[in-house]
Amino acid sequence: MQRLPGIINIYYVLASSLMASITQKALADAPVGVFADTFLIPHIGDAICEMETQFDNNDTLEKVKLSFSTTSQLPAHEHLAFVIQTGDGKQYLIGTADKPYPVIKVADSTGKVDGDSAATKYTISYTNKVALVPCTA
Repeated sequence: MQRLPGIINIYYVLASSLMASITQKALADAPVGVFADTFLIPHIGDAICEMETQFDNNDTLEKVKLSFSTTSQLPAHEHLAFVIQTGDGKQYLIGTADKPYPVIKVADSTGKVDGDSAATKYTISYTNKVALVPCTA
């Protein structure tokens, strides 16, 4: 399992606004740009992104899991994709304009008595031939 170092920014983008054929471009090592509106998600604490590779029927699949907490509400009823930026300036796209879309799991928590605000924990799961696509946004 691979873990990305130091996520400093997380953005969401409507999957329908992404260009087509992102997976094919990533498989061909072609540059992928996100030419759509991105929306910053202010996260609380550390965000974690892990990726593992699975081998099935002579095919390779990547599975990504992104976890973070925020006081913002995401439009989880929409098909979303996510852009993460690491401390070393690299950006990665999770999701494409086509199925399969990232699965969004939502868990609410209340704030602590000493003044912490209530937060929502999001866990994003995504599986594709290339699930963590290097990109520029």
